[in-house]
Amino acid sequence: MVAELDDQVVGFIAYELKGERGEVVLLAVHPEFQRRGIATQLNQAALDEMKAAGAKLAVAETGGEAGHAPARRAYEKAGYTGLPLVRYFKDL
Repeated sequence: MVAELDDQVVGFIAYELKGERGEVVLLAVHPEFQRRGIATQLNQAALDEMKAAGAKLAVAETGGEAGHAPARRAYEKAGYTGLPLVRYFKDL
């Protein structure tokens, strides 16, 4: 889904359905348009579509560093609950 203002794309959200689980793959709002409720509206539209498709759980993940703070705020505002997780990576 995309969010537009004055015929300009200012944000988007992509999600996948995996059985009874919906997963946000990507959420982005142009920095000049952040903190205007656009991410909240995109999240709600995606959640509504997930629920209508039969999803019982929605999942989203983002980074813990400062650059992802806007995404964390958007997910929390949309009602997601953050869980303390650790994901390990290793170059091979």
